Amino acid sequence: MPARSVNTPLTRALDSAYEEADIQRLAQLSLVLSFVHRAYGVAPVYVLGPSRGSRKLSQARQTFQYLSHVGFGQSFTDIAAFSNRDRTSVAHGCSQIEDRRDARHFDRALYFAELALTQSFDANWEIRQ
Repeated sequence: MPARSVNTPLTRALDSAYEEADIQRLAQLSLVLSFVHRAYGVAPVYVLGPSRGSRKLSQARQTFQYLSHVGFGQSFTDIAAFSNRDRTSVAHGCSQIEDRRDARHFDRALYFAELALTQSFDANWEIRQ
């Protein structure tokens, strides 16, 4: 029996012919999504899912949105398209995380997460075929 195809935003995007910038943007969003999965223990399918879910899920989703926007300069529109949300919801999520940065421990953790993500994704990366 053949394996079932997973229909995620990344696989849908890679199935089409995309410019390098589009592939880079999707790779950055996927990297942040993987980080949030590990940091919060929330599966990507739930972070990208339609349900608001629990407080933990909301915080994971908002952290994904914030790190994508601040760390990689992704637009609210691009993040919204990737995560099946409205751009105003992404803006609200980023605002919620920004408000939480007043707490010193949270600010420090977010700072190092952003630094690690951006350093691990070389800005001068090349797609090798």
